[in-house]
Amino acid sequence: MRIKQIIDVMEELAPARFAEEWDQIGLQVGDREAEVDTVLVALTPSFEVLDEAAARGAGLVVSHHPLIFKPLVSLTGSTPSERLAAAFLKRDVALFAAHTNLDSAPGGVNDALARRLGLANVQPLAPARIALKKIVVFVPNGAIEEVAEAMCAAGAGNIGAYRDCTFRVKGTGTFTPTPQAAPHIGTRGKSEHVVEVRIESVVTDADVPGVVAAIRQSHPYEEPVFDIYHLENKSRESGPGRWGTLPEPVTAADFIAEVSNKLNTPGLRYAGDETRQVSKVAVCGGAGGDLYKDAIAHSCEVYVTADVSYHTFVDARDEGLLLVDAGHAETELPGVGALRERLAAKLGAAHVVLSERGRRAVRRL
Repeated sequence: MRIKQIIDVMEELAPARFAEEWDQIGLQVGDREAEVDTVLVALTPSFEVLDEAAARGAGLVVSHHPLIFKPLVSLTGSTPSERLAAAFLKRDVALFAAHTNLDSAPGGVNDALARRLGLANVQPLAPARIALKKIVVFVPNGAIEEVAEAMCAAGAGNIGAYRDCTFRVKGTGTFTPTPQAAPHIGTRGKSEHVVEVRIESVVTDADVPGVVAAIRQSHPYEEPVFDIYHLENKSRESGPGRWGTLPEPVTAADFIAEVSNKLNTPGLRYAGDETRQVSKVAVCGGAGGDLYKDAIAHSCEVYVTADVSYHTFVDARDEGLLLVDAGHAETELPGVGALRERLAAKLGAAHVVLSERGRRAVRRL
């Protein structure tokens, strides 16, 4: 396989548009055109992971955490990131990172964490705003299907599990061609009234230029009329964190024990009333302490995340939320395992392996 083919698959599983603006994702080391036979999936890039990739004949490492987070200004080996990036280059192993886009994407880190903890009716904790536009074009009879099909082929009309979605309504268009015009319908200098159909569809920001080009190419008019509107939609599938319900209420103490067992996290930290009954749970893999108020807004009794500060523990407890810090790696590893399975389903099980050495950078006693 070429690396660019694997990148296309990763775009399906964790679209780049789901990444936070501050994040650094995508191909960080290597050549898109290079051929690889094996992909190693890891939580964090490291020298140990690089050694493992070389030992397994993996030409590409797909990691959750980026190696290059702040732009490098040199490759002199003066920082750990520079030394590791240079080592990847020297050993001809490419590196691709899927970070906050994998957190937010359906089936990603947070869905895997929710599934590991047995949650049902799972929804995004902080639904992402979708960068969507609505594009509207006015088309005369005889060209309606051609224009609509061209728009959808260029990326318009995708809503959840549905494709080629449009709305159409008939109306009347008026215009007067000037002497300089070359009208498809009508006569220069004469006012025209034409039956037209208004076709509207949704389109992502990234696909707007392609859809506009498709309209211009397929539309019979010399100057097709179209409008573009900004939308404020929120996603029902993507966004940081998840919340859901347990099959039946349990005591907080029993749930904490289950979290420790299912995530293999001895000595986890928590604050709140461990005697209460809990049934509604929020989760966020990695550092998600700043989303605790979203958990409260969804009436969750408990929130499982990582890297929680002392003061956040206190504030959440005082607002009635049981807050559990189950560890950064521990809350993200279910998602890394799920990514390996999903990639294997696309590329073949023999070509995708899960790292045994790139699991936890920090150990617990």
